[in-house]
Amino acid sequence: TQEEALKDGVKANLAVISVTGRFAAREAKKALKNNMHVMLFSDNVTVDQERELKELAREKGLLVMGPDCGTAVVNGAGLCFANEMRKGSIGIVGASGTGLQEVLVQIDRLGGGIVQALGTGGRDLKESIGGIMMMEGIKALEAEDQVKVLVLVSKPPEPIVEEKIWNLLKQVKKPVVVCFLEGKKRDNLPENICMASTLLEAAQRAVFLEKGVEFQKETRDRRGEIQKEKADLKPEQRAVRGFFCGGTLCAEALIVLRERLNGMKSNVSHHEGEILENARDLKGNVLLDLGEDEFTNGRPHPMIEPSLRTEWIVNAAQDPSVGVVLLDVEIGYGSHENPAQIAAEGIRMANEAAKAAGRSLKVVAYVCGTDKDRQNLEEQRAILAGEGAILADSNVEAAQIAAELLTD
Repeated sequence: TQEEALKDGVKANLAVISVTGRFAAREAKKALKNNMHVMLFSDNVTVDQERELKELAREKGLLVMGPDCGTAVVNGAGLCFANEMRKGSIGIVGASGTGLQEVLVQIDRLGGGIVQALGTGGRDLKESIGGIMMMEGIKALEAEDQVKVLVLVSKPPEPIVEEKIWNLLKQVKKPVVVCFLEGKKRDNLPENICMASTLLEAAQRAVFLEKGVEFQKETRDRRGEIQKEKADLKPEQRAVRGFFCGGTLCAEALIVLRERLNGMKSNVSHHEGEILENARDLKGNVLLDLGEDEFTNGRPHPMIEPSLRTEWIVNAAQDPSVGVVLLDVEIGYGSHENPAQIAAEGIRMANEAAKAAGRSLKVVAYVCGTDKDRQNLEEQRAILAGEGAILADSNVEAAQIAAELLTD
């Protein structure tokens, strides 16, 4: 119990709560009453409970990160699903777990560093919650001397919440990078605020502001390499199937691919005509977030147990229209000990199935992690490359490679 943990004069000021959803709000309220910030990993907390907890936290000058908050970095320490990375002066507030991880990872690869990365939970930016923790997080980072650059990461807030956030940002004096994936662009922004359209660009802009290093928006040109790979595909192999462990990575890939491929479908899309009706009957271009509740009910999340998607990879290889399978692999705290090996087993079986049918299959994979993570980034990449996977350096680049393979 919390009472047991706090005995003997222990002065904790943060509680990470991961109990069954129906008990989670009760435990979070206890922590707040004990003057502890809360990281609420649990899901299945009601909207009313979430709002009550966040209103109480705001009154007490505390944070409630969550519910369903999977990633945070507090004073340089990663919590739950997080990566080992260098410390620096960038502070992030994010409403998405793997989206936050991708920004963290890319910042580290670019030579930048993090001091704080505060999750809010995915519902925080809905009108029913009102963006309470996004705004409290912004205030906290603006007030912290160690934070020199702020980054906001989320899918688009609901309109009334978005206006509240922009009104608050007008009061912020520090440089700010805003990445609301698929959000509308804003003109006439204050000089200290810029917008990014992808997670990669958000990281690039943040490091530019922190370090003053040259800002390069575009990824490297790999067209020659891709042309060689494309020659193996048959003319009818023009479809992509993406099987993602990270929901925000799936959404970012969709942003890239819808501009290049027709008829995209996904279970993370809210665009009319793009919403996937039946995940068990895949046709054409499809991106699936396998971390959605429909796939994880009573089962571990695929970041913990990546073998959940092996069947999906093999089935895609048996579809004569599929030319590319797109995969993400997350390493770091909380993730599987050797996720690339599990993915490689699926790739091997898929390649065998495609070869037996007289076809080639191209697998494009991205490993989201740093060179300091315990699973060893280069070893994970080598395992995938050993099965013929085409490796990308970012989630955006993986989607771009998939598009190049499938278009003339």
